[in-house]
Amino acid sequence: MPVGFYFGRGTPNTHNLAPICWKEMESSLLYSSEAYNDDVPYWVDLPHETSLPEDQREGMLVIPYNYDCNDGKFHMAPGFVTSAGQLYEQYLRSTFDMLYREGGKMMNIPLHSRITGKAGRAEALRNFMLYISGKPGVWVTTRRDIAKHFREKFPYKPGHRAGGS
Repeated sequence: MPVGFYFGRGTPNTHNLAPICWKEMESSLLYSSEAYNDDVPYWVDLPHETSLPEDQREGMLVIPYNYDCNDGKFHMAPGFVTSAGQLYEQYLRSTFDMLYREGGKMMNIPLHSRITGKAGRAEALRNFMLYISGKPGVWVTTRRDIAKHFREKFPYKPGHRAGGS
């Protein structure tokens, strides 16, 4: 069962309706990635919970998605203007270096096996992963684990994007 979602074509009601659907499936929703506006996770209040006492509200954890490091840009204009992976690797390194200097940021690298699974691009990704593996404090993980970590360290608090106790 999925624990998060990214539709890519959400509406203003997506964050409010998705948790209701998950509850009807008797499942737990950990996060939404239906946002492109930040480099760190954050909480949003859900309109359907406003009538509940604060201790019964769950909110929605948003783990933003991005297109800038998406390998799909090999197939989009202006995208990565070559099939070669070297430009992609260079872009990933530049993005990482900036976010690493800023500290505490999250870097999304959306991957598709039919795109980065090609040998030259897979080698570029491998080189990038070797590059970041030598940096202290870097955590390469899944959205599921980011959601679990954020929920534990920064639990939902109504009206507070960053969570709190």
